[in-house]
Formats: sequence, C-alpha cells, structure tokens
Amino acid sequence: MGATYLIGRRDKLMSVSMVTRWWEERSALQRFDLYTRGTLYSMLAAEPLVALFIASSSEDLASPAAVAAFAVVVAGHAAIGAVVLRAGMEWYLGRGPWPYRWTVALLLVTACAVAAAVVAFGWDGPPEPGVITGGVTAQLAILMVLGFTVGALAPRLDSRRLVVLAVGIAAGLAAAGFLSGWPRPSAIAAGISALFAYLGGWSAFRASVWMLGVVFELDRSRQVQADLAVAEERLRFARDLHDILGRNLSVIAVKSELAAALARRGRDEAGEEMMAVRDIAQESLREVRDVVRGYREVDLTTELAGARSVLRSAGVATRVVGEVSPLSAEVQAVLGWVAREGTTNVLRHSSASTCVITVGRSDGSVTLTMENDGVRAASDGRGSGPGSGLSGLAERLGDLGGSLSADRLDGDRFLLSARVPSGVMP
Repeated sequence: MGATYLIGRRDKLMSVSMVTRWWEERSALQRFDLYTRGTLYSMLAAEPLVALFIASSSEDLASPAAVAAFAVVVAGHAAIGAVVLRAGMEWYLGRGPWPYRWTVALLLVTACAVAAAVVAFGWDGPPEPGVITGGVTAQLAILMVLGFTVGALAPRLDSRRLVVLAVGIAAGLAAAGFLSGWPRPSAIAAGISALFAYLGGWSAFRASVWMLGVVFELDRSRQVQADLAVAEERLRFARDLHDILGRNLSVIAVKSELAAALARRGRDEAGEEMMAVRDIAQESLREVRDVVRGYREVDLTTELAGARSVLRSAGVATRVVGEVSPLSAEVQAVLGWVAREGTTNVLRHSSASTCVITVGRSDGSVTLTMENDGVRAASDGRGSGPGSGLSGLAERLGDLGGSLSADRLDGDRFLLSARVPSGVMP
C-alpha cells in the first residue's frame, strides 16, 4: 500500500514537472498567446453555467424538458462560439480566412437559443417591480446568449459595426416589450441593458484580441529589425568588394582585349599587356585578402559597439559595462569572437528584451560575460550545452588557456561567460 502511494506520488510530481518544463520552454509571445486564448475560451465555456444560474433565479418555469432543451442549445452555442472565436483570432492575426460557415451556424444556433429561452421561461412582463418572472428570466437569458455571440464575433466587429448591431438589438428588445404589453419603463430598461451589456462584453473580448495582435506585430517587427541588421552588414561587405574589384576587373578586361588584339597582329607589346594584367590581378587578390582579413579580424571595441547597435536595432535593450583597454590584440580578438557569437545567439535563439555585456578583470585574468533574458526551449541547444558555434569558441579560448561556459539561469535568463588567463595579457 505504501509503495503504491509512493509510486502515485512520484507520477504526480513527474507530471507537474513536465507541465512546468513545457511552460518554461514557451517564449514570452507563446505564453501571452496561450494566456489570452485560455481566458477567452474560459469565458465562453462559462456560458452554460450562467444559463443555469439564470434559470434557477426564476420563480416560475416551464416544463423541465424545455429548460433542459435550452441548456443543451446554450452548450452547443458556446462550443460553436469557441470555434468562431478561435478562427476569428487567426483571421485577425492574418493567418487564415474568416470562418463564414461557422459564423452562419453560430447565428442560427443563437436564434434557436433565443427561441428556446422564450419557450422555457415565457415572455410575460413583470406584474410589479422587483418580481423575477419567466419574462424577466427570458430577457436575461436572451441578453446572455446575444452577449456571448457578440463576444465570439469580436475579432470581426469593429466599433462602428458593434454600435449598429447593439442599437438594433436593443431596439428590438424594447419593441418586443412594448408589443407584449410590458410597462413602458420595463421595455426601455430592457433596451438600455442590452446596449450596455453588448458594449461591455465586446470591449472585454475585443481588447484581448487587440492586445494579442499588438504583441504579434511587435514580435514581427523585432524579427524584421534583426533581419535588416544582418542585411545591412552583408551590403557593407558587398559594397567593399565592389569598390575594390569593380575598377580592377574592368581594367583587366580592357587590357586582355588589347593583348589579344596585339597577339593577333604579332606585336611584341601583347606580352607586356598580359604582364600588366597579371600585376593587376595580383593587386586585386591582395586587396581582396585585406578586405576579408579586415572582416575576419576581430577588435573587441568594435565588436562590442556593433553588438550594442545590432541588438538595440532588434529591440533588445543592451548595456556594455567595463573597460576594454589595455588588452593585447590576441585577447581582444578572441573575446571579440565571443561577443560576435553571443550576439548571434541572442538574435537567433531567444526573444530577449534585455542584454548586459560585462568586461572585467580578476585574479590576473579577463572575463567577458553576456547575460540576456527571453531564452527559449532547451532544444535550442543553449540550455543543455554549447552548440557548434560555442564549441568553436571554446577551442579558440582553449588555445590561449582560457575557458567558456554557457548556462541557463533561473527563469528565462541565459549567461555566456568567457575567461582568458593573465598569461596572454600585456
């Protein structure tokens, strides 16, 4: 018995741990998306419970079968409303079409729910103020059903469409109250209640959908900014190559044509022109190597400035703390590679909003650390150990007697730390 209890306890702890790990592996955007959708779906799921509460508040009901039929129709209304709301949010985010067929189904079920409310509770006006009769219960039930319908259609209903719809429904309820012989104040109260109920319900659903759209748009903008930063660096490199090779290649082409023409005429100058072509080609090769070497050679000061600029352009608040000089060129080069690779990892493998880069000295060694938030799943290769890029950095640091560590901290924070011993310092 004790062993069975312990096994069950262990299984429960493992289940909780798996759920916690799954939640921590979600990005901030995914968590906000799940929270928003879960809140809206929970509100729709509460519709049958609200309907039962309204039914229990009435002092005179129709047959239990009619009330049960109303409850079943309301449950179906809530389910279809959830389908429409889910597809509507995808449409609002630009990831799918609007569910027209499900919308028609929702409107039909709404009409059935309204009819079922009238059949179940009646439509007699209250004999005196403060008395909750079947007519009052039917009015509340209809307001509830129509309110959840407006909530499900919130992604599609802008403020103008909502006002037109709400005023129309409020006028319809008021007219129904007049035609059924209700006292005038009761009919007016029904219309005003409908108007405010729909405006309030729509604002709750619409605000959540709007916030979700804003967060998705910010995430897309951040990704575009990161891509633009990378594209700008590529254009800079392409511009340098064009400036160097463009003129020299044009000269080579002209001199090659001249040498060919001279060779066909048997002129000795053809050889001189080809030697000039060789000299220009060698000069071009040297200049290309200088460009590539300058691109590959890493200066820590330049890399830190570039990392701050690139990360800030991608929406990551970045601070650089510490002094770079006086460090030897060898130390600056290897730490510059760390800064470059760390910046790439922040952009590619996280949804960071902050990053702190620190250069410090202690015990005759120099240390560079990069700490950022927004780390995603451990499957990214960052939570479980260095990836291929970080492995290459570890080898570079190892050649100088240094070390590299990459650790996932509590929550969604990540720390990259590189240390170079004092033996290679000036």
